[in-house]
Amino acid sequence: MRVAIFTLGCKTNQYEAELIRESFESYGDTVVPFSEKADLYIVNSCVVTKKAEAETRKAIHHAKKANAHSKVIVTSCFAKLYPHFKENNTYLYTGERTKIADFYYKKLYYPVSLPEEIIKRFSGHTRATVKIEEGCDNFCSYCIIPFVRGNKIMSKPKEKVVEEVKSLVNAGYKEIVLTGTEIGKYGKDINTSLALLLKELKQIEGIERIRISSIYPLAVTDELIEEINAPVVPHLHMSLQSGDDELLKKMNRHYTIEEYEEIVKKLRKKDPNFSVTTDIIVGFPGETEDAFLNSVLAVKKLHFSKVHIFRFSKRPFTPAYFIKETVPESLKKTRAKRLAYVSDIERLEFKKRFLNKTVKVLVEEKEENYYVGFTPYYLKAKFTCDAARQGEIVNVVVKSADANFLYGVCLK
Repeated sequence: MRVAIFTLGCKTNQYEAELIRESFESYGDTVVPFSEKADLYIVNSCVVTKKAEAETRKAIHHAKKANAHSKVIVTSCFAKLYPHFKENNTYLYTGERTKIADFYYKKLYYPVSLPEEIIKRFSGHTRATVKIEEGCDNFCSYCIIPFVRGNKIMSKPKEKVVEEVKSLVNAGYKEIVLTGTEIGKYGKDINTSLALLLKELKQIEGIERIRISSIYPLAVTDELIEEINAPVVPHLHMSLQSGDDELLKKMNRHYTIEEYEEIVKKLRKKDPNFSVTTDIIVGFPGETEDAFLNSVLAVKKLHFSKVHIFRFSKRPFTPAYFIKETVPESLKKTRAKRLAYVSDIERLEFKKRFLNKTVKVLVEEKEENYYVGFTPYYLKAKFTCDAARQGEIVNVVVKSADANFLYGVCLK
């Protein structure tokens, strides 16, 4: 049977797509691109924004048109949000991704079990993502995640994470990305912590990079910062969401801009070039021009290496869904553009720190005359080289930069 998988959203979904792939391959099925004709289409969905939900629905309809006789399984967050969704030959699945083929072939359903979730490879990637945790109990007022991913913290046993990472490193992956719904809460339920996990992972022979995916700012404790040294890379994605304290309260974020700044200072005391990427929402209900300018000021002051900008969109079940919107969509778009302009300036200034320096780049792919990859600081680089292999780490001298890339020449 030909199976096509389409994945939207976060790194957790990307990891679960690998579980789905391996589940069907264990039955001898062939996984093909979603653009090709298949017998079964799987939509690994996302509903974190209205746009993501629309893309999920579009993918379902695409599958229907691609092969009118095919079946479609919708899994992940859309299936949780819309448990009564019905279309011909379309099924919802919210169980253990490693057992999804059993669901298809044998009509068996297994609840999610993190100890069972172990992948052998991360197909088509040079960096392997490992899911270590499920669930979020922060309940930010705009966020639907606790309602579709669950609000109970479930951590993968430490020995299982170590086993999985060792296997992936032995398979040739030089960078491991740790992910979860709220990764900073890892270990809360099993009497351990992310810091203690890192301490063990750093001992794995052959591991060259460990990257922590998106983390809640207050989870970046002194204990965790102590463990951020090689092979743990000097980069964190910490969502700020707003530079205005009043809006942060309305968002139920539990920290002030001053507290966030203090965390960044501690990270940059460890490494002056520590790379912090972030998310900021524009147009949240109650966002005045002054509040928006506080976010602009935060971007200038904190020197983010990249800012992901989202226009506020209402999500069902969240407290913010019931708050009257005060920022018209046209103004959200304008503010997003203004913030992006400032963000791009800061991105370029951050990259200039590496001009005429040698950086280590993990080769991802080749685009025409350039090889492309990421530095430990999560800066994307394009460089020329006589020959470089995908998955290899090479030394690159940085010659120039723009907001999107470092440009250089390898030292081979």
